[in-house]
Amino acid sequence: MYLLSVAGIITAALFQGAFSFTDDGQTIQIMENDTPVLHYRYVPGERPFIVSEGYRRAAYIHPLFGLDGEPLTQDFPLDHFHHRGIFWAWPDSSLGERRADIWLLDGIREIHKDWVVREAHENQAALGAVTHWVYDDAPDKPVMEETMRMVVHAAQKDSRAIDFELSFKNISDEVFTLRGSQTDHKGYGGFCIRPDASRAPFLFTSAAGESPDDLLELNSPWVDISYAKKKKSKDYSGTAIFQHPHNPGYPHPGWILRHYGFLGQSWPHREDHVMKPGDSFTLSYRLFIHRGNAAEADVAGAFHRYEKERQ
Repeated sequence: MYLLSVAGIITAALFQGAFSFTDDGQTIQIMENDTPVLHYRYVPGERPFIVSEGYRRAAYIHPLFGLDGEPLTQDFPLDHFHHRGIFWAWPDSSLGERRADIWLLDGIREIHKDWVVREAHENQAALGAVTHWVYDDAPDKPVMEETMRMVVHAAQKDSRAIDFELSFKNISDEVFTLRGSQTDHKGYGGFCIRPDASRAPFLFTSAAGESPDDLLELNSPWVDISYAKKKKSKDYSGTAIFQHPHNPGYPHPGWILRHYGFLGQSWPHREDHVMKPGDSFTLSYRLFIHRGNAAEADVAGAFHRYEKERQ
């Protein structure tokens, strides 16, 4: 809808302009010149020995790197094994009467199906993949088709933008009800960042200002999380999530800010999104990666320019 729709093919390492891809059979790595940008994992890889087989997963980004090559995300954190870098997932969903928890990977998970686009150019890189949600006991009967497209833009002086388009289609023959977490009444589920907890404390900033406390709802079209590049350093870098103006319920208030290390744009939050067979929806976001904290990077100004471009 909003991003690129052309298809491309890469080999193990393809160089076209400033951007390049490397594919090791499990992960696509995107580089801009000699600087790593991100890794997109499309096949489950190794996991810490203390993590059970049930947490194997794919279809997420880790690590996401800052402009100076510093890792911004964490995978398999000890406090929440299911958190995974940059990811999009929902917990208390259901297919008919059956639970469909792609958040905790409770008997259902994402399986890579095909590539939509893999192109590296001078000023941007485009990556898109089709992923199926399948139950562990019925791997040949996918229930949801997920299409992810991202466009990585060239780094500017102190920032980089990455645009995401996430589409979901119910390809089962039953009603699929998508919902955020209901058992804890917090509404977890949606487009999420698990930051590198070793660099805490975190500074959360939105259009409403700084948020020193944890929040489960916030009236803001964007939220930024910034933290020291190195432990106890005063040199910050960070990442903001921008909601696309065409998203349902924009600007959706379902933000979750947790100072242990979590930022999520939670949609549909504590509501149900009912999908009959064949129904689909699309969510789009921008990740705005920057040096400095939100004020120093003028994240508010960057969001207003993004909003104006997309309206």
